[in-house]
Amino acid sequence: MGTMLHIYRAYIVNVLDILVLTVIFYRLILVIKGTRAIQVVVGILFVLGLTVVARDVLHLKALSWLLEKFWLAAVIIFAVIFQTEIRNIFAQVGGRLGGRLWNSKSQTQDSYVADIVETAEDLSASMMGGLIAIENEIGLKNYTETGVSLNADISKELLLSIFKNKSAPLHDGAVIIFNGKISAAGCLLPLSHNTNVKIFGTRHRAALGLSEVTDAIIVVVSEETGRISIAYEGNLHSNISASELKEIINSKGEVLTSK
Repeated sequence: MGTMLHIYRAYIVNVLDILVLTVIFYRLILVIKGTRAIQVVVGILFVLGLTVVARDVLHLKALSWLLEKFWLAAVIIFAVIFQTEIRNIFAQVGGRLGGRLWNSKSQTQDSYVADIVETAEDLSASMMGGLIAIENEIGLKNYTETGVSLNADISKELLLSIFKNKSAPLHDGAVIIFNGKISAAGCLLPLSHNTNVKIFGTRHRAALGLSEVTDAIIVVVSEETGRISIAYEGNLHSNISASELKEIINSKGEVLTSK
């Protein structure tokens, strides 16, 4: 027992420490990749390098003193600069844990999945835009409150009446689906700032933005091209067929993560 404890303290704990830090930094990089925050990180690395050079190489006392004072306040500065990214990380972690603890997963049913798929096909064929967010483990209440509450049964006819009527006030917003119901329509979603993804328009940017902060499956139909796309976990998947769309919704997006 003493030997195992010694091995753990001498070797295994160090390996675990490195693995945990690796995962944390990897997730942080994924969150800020393609955003303006990456430019801030480059600036921070520059200031860090300048601090080392000024203090240990050139021995510039005044500059070294100023830079050291800067690093004392760095925690607060970083919290302000990265407040969006930090909020996104905690929202994803908290949402996933909360969903597992309280078993709050919405129930997908073949009946309304077919309605969503047929709606997307109809909008695609008629070159009409559409944006449908299907709630998963992370709640979308903040976004449903920006639209008009419906709590209506899902039907192809109702969805098409929302998106096909360009003069309707709910046309440009998103429909949010939870637990087999249209929870709300005309909802505003957060826009993505990811510059590494080819985004066709505001609907696609909104779909990607919501997927970056929640685990929702967002179906978006392009008004310009008629293409059906899926935004999920910060990725935008274009040219989705009807059969693929049905499989993605039924698997709650797991089929996308396994690819």
